[in-house]
Amino acid sequence: MKELQIRQSPLNSITPSYRWFTIIFSVLAIILILAILYFALSQATVYITPNYQTQQIGFAVQVTENNPLLAANQNNTASLTGSIKELTVEDTKTFAAAENQISNNKATGEVTIFNRYSKAQPLIATTRLLTADNKLYRLTKTVNVPAGGQVTASVEADQPGTQFEIGPAKFTIPGLWEGLRDKIYAESVADFKISSRTQYQITQQLIDRAKEELRASLLTKAKAEISKELPEGQTLSQDALVAEVIKSSTTAKVGTGQKDFTVTLGLGVKAVLFDEAKMKEIAQNNLPDNYKNTETYIKVDANSFAYDITILDANSEHLIAQVKGEYGIQIATLNINPSELTKLSKTEAIKKLASQSGVKAVSISLPFWTKYLPALADKINIQIKE
Repeated sequence: MKELQIRQSPLNSITPSYRWFTIIFSVLAIILILAILYFALSQATVYITPNYQTQQIGFAVQVTENNPLLAANQNNTASLTGSIKELTVEDTKTFAAAENQISNNKATGEVTIFNRYSKAQPLIATTRLLTADNKLYRLTKTVNVPAGGQVTASVEADQPGTQFEIGPAKFTIPGLWEGLRDKIYAESVADFKISSRTQYQITQQLIDRAKEELRASLLTKAKAEISKELPEGQTLSQDALVAEVIKSSTTAKVGTGQKDFTVTLGLGVKAVLFDEAKMKEIAQNNLPDNYKNTETYIKVDANSFAYDITILDANSEHLIAQVKGEYGIQIATLNINPSELTKLSKTEAIKKLASQSGVKAVSISLPFWTKYLPALADKINIQIKE
């Protein structure tokens, strides 16, 4: 009988010592892979919202004409090219006086004064008018009643009180010679009442405000006229206009009771034309050195630019004007070193960062399996959140 031969599998041929070695190697490999994945995926993202403070930054830019050398180097100098346009604008405008409502405790009204005599009769303010029941009123202004004619005049009760509120009546004028009282007299057709009256007043402040309003209107007009001559796409800022008063007059008189007044103003306007966007760029590029560091975060308010223009020499071949002004920036200084955050808990890191004056808010994103920031600084990602 032949002997039965049994072939052993390779696995069965592995000795116990090699089997344990294989198991240990596999476990270590898994641990190494997990460690690699841990360090690869163990990252922290720190979101910082800066605590911006508003500051005003001054600037000065020269505007030159016909200077190719400066024009080619505008980005690196505080100069840019430009030109000047001139025109004259003039206008006259009517303005209302200030109104004040004054309470009156005396009855007032209007009367018609008749003169049936052959001569004109002047009657001064405060002339007395008397009703049949002896209620006394006075003229508020001087009038002159023509012979055979009549005038309308305002009257006011001699004393305060509601007893002087009357209906239509006939008045004699006690101050006249007795023989004239039946020829020169007054009548009313409307009720006399106690009411407030409007007082008109003109002050120097009102006149100055009217002149400034007219000046602004003229500058707007000048801007529109000059803008018509600009190349398509180019705009003109109101700040680019330099105005000189060449004519100024007014009918206003301070302290009078005028209801309105006129102001006439003429301006000689010069418009300094330049690329405003380039001017803003130059101003921003020339920030003081103390703002230029990696720890400073700056946001420029492009709409905050305000400036004045001084024309230094309109006839010069080169320098024609200087633009001086300021604009607003929001600035925050952050001193964040990721190496100082390693191994800190999320709570500790937030507390440390929030203690800085330049930090408004902090949030940290970590993997779900840990509450601590990575041990390696390069695994901490700092992001600025606006």
